[in-house]
Amino acid sequence: MQTKYTKKFKIEAVKRVLLRDSETTAIAVARSLGVKNSTLHGWVKSMKNKDLKEETNNTPSRGGCFEKKPYNWTIKERFEIIVESSKIPKEDLSEYCRKKGLFPHHLEKWKSEFIDSFGENRSKVIHDKKKLKNEIKTLSIELRRKEKALAEAAALLMLKKKANDLWPEREDF
Repeated sequence: MQTKYTKKFKIEAVKRVLLRDSETTAIAVARSLGVKNSTLHGWVKSMKNKDLKEETNNTPSRGGCFEKKPYNWTIKERFEIIVESSKIPKEDLSEYCRKKGLFPHHLEKWKSEFIDSFGENRSKVIHDKKKLKNEIKTLSIELRRKEKALAEAAALLMLKKKANDLWPEREDF
């Protein structure tokens, strides 16, 4: 008989495996929980693949911090991290980034993106965006017109075919 485990139990088990000290093995954690090692390994793998979700949407890693890939951070979170990191001395920045699961070059890239979004390029981007919107609008109008013409041509072809079926052409005239 297969035992069903709750999602909360699975998440706690994965946390125990990932947050364990270097002297404890994953097998020992599995034994203490009364779970097969392969089952626990599967839970860890699925949590890393985001199949098991926790309320925080973060996955704990071996270092005790939460794994969150830099491209998964929202704009608001990026801004908050940039503001927080600006108060930290350069010597401690790498440690801070490790705790957050980032590298210092991610912070630099995010800073430059924020600066660029409010810089000289902003007016060009807005102009390009308006131009693209107008182009999309024009193309969608043209597409609708062509779809109507195609539907009309298809209807005329069908009518011609039906007319030929009803009144075949006579060659005796």
